[in-house]
Amino acid sequence: MQAAFFRKKEKIGSLLVAGGRLQPAQLDRALTHQETVSRRLGDILLSLGYISEEDLAGALAQQLGLSVYVPQEAEEFLTPPISQFFLKDHPFLLFRRGDSDHFLLTSDPLDPDILASARISLASPFTIQVIGEAQLKKLVREHYQLGQQENEAAAMLIDEADIDKLKDMASEAPVIKYVNNLIDAALTRRASDIHMEPFEDGLRIRLRIDGILHDYEIPPHAMQPAIISRTKLLAGLDIAERRLPQDGKISMRVSGREIDLRVSTLPTIFGEGVVIRILEKASIILELVKLGMGSRIEEEFRRLIAMPDGIILVTGPTGSGKTTTLYCALNQINTGSNKIITVEDPVEYQLHGINQIQVRSEIGLTFASGLRSIVRQDPDVIMIGEIRDLETAEIAVQSSLTGHLVFSTLHTNDAISAVVRMIDLGVERFLISSSLRGVLAQRLVRCICPHCKVEQGLLSEFGYQPTGEDFPIYEGKGCPRCSGTGYTGRIGLYELLVVDEVVNRGISKGLDLMELRKIAEEQGFQSMFSDGLDKVRQGLTTFSEVVRVCRGTENGAI
Repeated sequence: MQAAFFRKKEKIGSLLVAGGRLQPAQLDRALTHQETVSRRLGDILLSLGYISEEDLAGALAQQLGLSVYVPQEAEEFLTPPISQFFLKDHPFLLFRRGDSDHFLLTSDPLDPDILASARISLASPFTIQVIGEAQLKKLVREHYQLGQQENEAAAMLIDEADIDKLKDMASEAPVIKYVNNLIDAALTRRASDIHMEPFEDGLRIRLRIDGILHDYEIPPHAMQPAIISRTKLLAGLDIAERRLPQDGKISMRVSGREIDLRVSTLPTIFGEGVVIRILEKASIILELVKLGMGSRIEEEFRRLIAMPDGIILVTGPTGSGKTTTLYCALNQINTGSNKIITVEDPVEYQLHGINQIQVRSEIGLTFASGLRSIVRQDPDVIMIGEIRDLETAEIAVQSSLTGHLVFSTLHTNDAISAVVRMIDLGVERFLISSSLRGVLAQRLVRCICPHCKVEQGLLSEFGYQPTGEDFPIYEGKGCPRCSGTGYTGRIGLYELLVVDEVVNRGISKGLDLMELRKIAEEQGFQSMFSDGLDKVRQGLTTFSEVVRVCRGTENGAI
């Protein structure tokens, strides 16, 4: 066996540089990073994307005097008396070539547990060969019959000893430190969500910042199950249950800031995925003036929310800020002389002076059933988290027609499509025209970082001729303050359909989407894309960002 006389003279970084697989500047950066974390240099280089697993395998083999695995036809893979749990955390293969030559195939030749297991499984000497980790795991699944069903069984069926082991691992200092650092980094970088995604080659960590996912440092493979377990324990979830989705909540105080973390788990074929939604109570915007509406739209919206009755809809895709806009509207009209009740799924932020109801479908408390109870509580204003079905839509319409002001959301691409969506749900046209007061559609675009903002040129130079005078556009070149993205923060793009008498008649007559849009534009309606161009003209965002976000809306394609 070669394990007893490994030669380890040259450092792995020097070998990679000498072999042309790594740049000296990249090595310096990785070494600097290693000073702050207790990880092997090879793992850091992989997580930074500087080298491939094949590069690392070749350098390890060269450093230790071993050879890189090259498959041959006359190979017989042996089945060691090792549990599936051990092979999942310490993958290796034993095989034979010819009658007497035995081999250990591993991506980590220095792992003492793998070497000990190989010695126990093989009575005869063996030769060690090195392979990339992802390729090794694939071979282990193929040759040890660890297929999808076996993998699921190994991952899902956990006995009490394994649960205790996971709890112990989740309580170890490195795991606690990693999870705490991850949450702290997400807060520092203004992330809205943390994604932990299990894949064939390990756990991928990403942060959603300003609506875009960015990769975070990959944890060591041995820590990955413990990181998931640590997160579940903090959220009060059952770490033994891996077959069903779970939802939990973590409340904490970080640097004097009150933070709520909504934790959601989802079983996948490679393990449990976890998403953590970050809700910072102090960060919620409750003033309309801070949303970034144009002066005309803000003035019209303030007039609509001051009406005594009717329905006001806010539309847009998931994550477009609809709930924040509704909270701003409710806060604006929360004068203390009226009663406001909401039914939400979930209640994201607690609003002072407003009665908020959490939907609980498992006990029959749905939007529709909650709404039926709300109207018996003598409210002046009702907010429904989302209109999802005909029953909810009909109750909302009836409530608005009996003297209540009703706010809600829909998932549509633009404001005018909300009318068509209500008709598709089964609401009669005459009821829509009688109750609907206005529809606000919105999307979020990233703002140019003010610290690295530079002029690109005129808008016409980029293939678009604006209506009216041409104007310069700007971009962020990328700097440390924006983590090299060129953007920091987000602002809303809006379009507001005011349902006046002319639009009302169009709805009642059964006009289609294009005809409704035409008469709305004659009344002064402006598209979300137009609002985006105004913000490009003001130097708040980039033209490419507006095109990206408005794609799929009317006038959103260039």
